[in-house]
Amino acid sequence: MTNQVHLFKEQRDIIQHLISSGKNFTYISNSISKDRTTISKEIRRNRYIKSKFFSEFDKKGITQAVNNCSLLSKPPYVCNNCKQLRFCKKHHLFYNSSLAQTHYETLLKESRTGFNISYDQINEIENTIVPLIRDKKQSVNQVYINHNDILSFSKVSFYNYVNQGVISLTNADLPKKIKYRSRKKKKNTNYKRNITILKNRKYEDYLDFISKHPNMSKIQLDTVIGKINNNKTLLTMYIVDTHFMLIFLINKKTSEKVSDIFKFLKSSLEIKLYKKIFRIILTDNGSEFLNPYEMEYDYESTKKVSNVFYCKPYSSWQKHEIEVNHEYIRRVLPKGSDFSKLTKEDVKRLQDNINSIPRESINNKTPYELTKEKYPTFIEKLDIKYIKPDEVTLNKKDILTSGDNND
Repeated sequence: MTNQVHLFKEQRDIIQHLISSGKNFTYISNSISKDRTTISKEIRRNRYIKSKFFSEFDKKGITQAVNNCSLLSKPPYVCNNCKQLRFCKKHHLFYNSSLAQTHYETLLKESRTGFNISYDQINEIENTIVPLIRDKKQSVNQVYINHNDILSFSKVSFYNYVNQGVISLTNADLPKKIKYRSRKKKKNTNYKRNITILKNRKYEDYLDFISKHPNMSKIQLDTVIGKINNNKTLLTMYIVDTHFMLIFLINKKTSEKVSDIFKFLKSSLEIKLYKKIFRIILTDNGSEFLNPYEMEYDYESTKKVSNVFYCKPYSSWQKHEIEVNHEYIRRVLPKGSDFSKLTKEDVKRLQDNINSIPRESINNKTPYELTKEKYPTFIEKLDIKYIKPDEVTLNKKDILTSGDNND
């Protein structure tokens, strides 16, 4: 078991699914490689009350519900799979992964404030940190990881210094979080085909499969589009355990073009390595992903080497890791950007810079470093480049050097 107690959204999804299926804490802990006490604390910390009289996480309401029902004082501490739920008139407590994630993030944002900075520190920040953020478009998290000798105060203080004018940056210089709007629903012209393809490949099947095979590598797939009239599209692949993102430029958003990329991967990596990394694949229901067989099978041996699963329609949060990682792409190519002049070299340069950005969630390592440790041959065969810390850039002019892409 890992000693890390932080849980990701996907792990909370599994907890909710398995609790509702009546699984015990030992089963759940084995499924997500966490200790039983972590599961217990997670549920009791983030369970919510369904009531007209109390807000979801009202402590008084939750305590009252526990006092009124002895079942809520012992595992699983919630009513998700209670056989008496239908007839029970008491207040009910539930565990919901989305609400639990939101509650966790809200608590995480609560931090101390206060200023304690010298003139020499300000001068050093102006000379070293400000150019990296303003000119190289590096994130605050990135400079904190690479220059913690200079930035000895909290990130909250850093943002406060910017707001107070202590540091010569503006909010416009700081990378903003991408807000994803729900896509408009389109009429499904492939309904009959979807029914066949989705058999044993639904999101519930995915949760069951990864609970039984927690150590298998997981990949999330998605696409990033430019202007509506652009044919060129970015195909993205996210290795969940190393946070590494592959980005491919395809000339058209079709299943044939996606299949061509998977043929390239199987050929370049060879089937043994492909099978190891692309063991579990999660994607959405876009028409470009409706040929799972090209991803799943080695046609030379006719053996199945991967397992493809599909999220529920309009539920992009079910593969939230790759959605969040698109933030880095959107710093260079905001929504509505013209992709028509993009080249493979541009996209490769963007990919290498993104994977050289350190992440707090992997102990301040970069996805490149973690992937090279775990899959060194993968890095070599796909010619992945490492960018030195102070050379990493998400400045559009540095990335898109192939033509006039500054739309």
